[in-house]
Amino acid sequence: MAVPLHSKVKTDEDIIKAAHVLGPGIESKFDELKYEILDKIDKEVTDSRNAREYISQKYDELSNKIQYLTELDATVTGFRSDVKAIERQIIELASRVDDMEKRVVTKDCPSVTSSVFVVK
Repeated sequence: MAVPLHSKVKTDEDIIKAAHVLGPGIESKFDELKYEILDKIDKEVTDSRNAREYISQKYDELSNKIQYLTELDATVTGFRSDVKAIERQIIELASRVDDMEKRVVTKDCPSVTSSVFVVK
């Protein structure tokens, strides 16, 4: 014959009454056990809270580093663009200077035909 489940389950009151019946030694053991359990729960809650705060702090630090690196990347990209623009300007200026030098050289050098027709 099966015993109903509710008759097997003891309430806190039943446990406390049984402890009082068994004597003060048992009652103090239950109090110690209760204290140890509550202390362990408090420790776990504190450890969990500390871990959560640590993770939150590390997340914030990582987020700040990502933000800094994103800004640094934008700055470097801007510098690269500026350097390429300056490079194009230097190439253009060098080309102009070469053209000017060619014109000056051709003006300074007498032509071959003019030296042939010079009468001595």
